[in-house]
Amino acid sequence: MEPTARFVEASTCSLLRHKGMYVTSVPDQDEGPPAQGASATAFWCLCTQKALGPDGQPVHPAACRAGSGRACCVE
Repeated sequence: MEPTARFVEASTCSLLRHKGMYVTSVPDQDEGPPAQGASATAFWCLCTQKALGPDGQPVHPAACRAGSGRACCVE
């Protein structure tokens, strides 16, 4: 089984990044659901390399997903 990027779901923009994506370890199963702690995680946009997307709005899994209305969202 291949590890998945914690805090980021399949419906989330493919340009959304966080530091945990670059760690090659399997998440601790006792940690709870992936959404827990996501508010304390720093996210950035791969396009802008900042915490703001190309539209000038903050990036976060809840805001950067299909159907969010953001033109910059890439599936």
